[in-house]
Amino acid sequence: MKNIINLYADQNLIFQKWTHGKYSCDSAEIGSLWNTQKLGFHIESLDPGAFSCPYHYHHQEEELFIALKGCATVRQDDEFYEIKEGDLVWFKTGSAHQFYNHTDSPFLFFALSNKSENEVCEYPDSKKRWSRKDKKLLQNNVEVSDYFLDEENPNLQWPEHLIKK
Repeated sequence: MKNIINLYADQNLIFQKWTHGKYSCDSAEIGSLWNTQKLGFHIESLDPGAFSCPYHYHHQEEELFIALKGCATVRQDDEFYEIKEGDLVWFKTGSAHQFYNHTDSPFLFFALSNKSENEVCEYPDSKKRWSRKDKKLLQNNVEVSDYFLDEENPNLQWPEHLIKK
């Protein structure tokens, strides 16, 4: 398998639709395609009016995002910033974050992170905690199976003027 993919023309770059309530995107999991061991990365197209994933932070993993096309708003540690094509966005461990596409066009970005077998991810809005090693999702120290439990209305955590009507 070749280790070169052209973002604009390669037919090996297969996007899969992912939707759950207010979360909706098309994602091409390149790191999984190449079976990477220490890096995780993908290309994502965030739908207009959609959130990328529940608000979260990592204990072991850092993340870098490159805005390729369009713009979106990022919630980082309960502050809100608009990002646009060409912006690099880095989240250190412990920095909570989430993207929201406030526009009428898809927001295309590249996401890169290191992979840690000891990763723990926390979701402050829903009081959940996920452990990669244990493969367990806990809410208030009770195991739950629904990743989106108490994440159904992420817009409630955002200023009203930033949410697309």
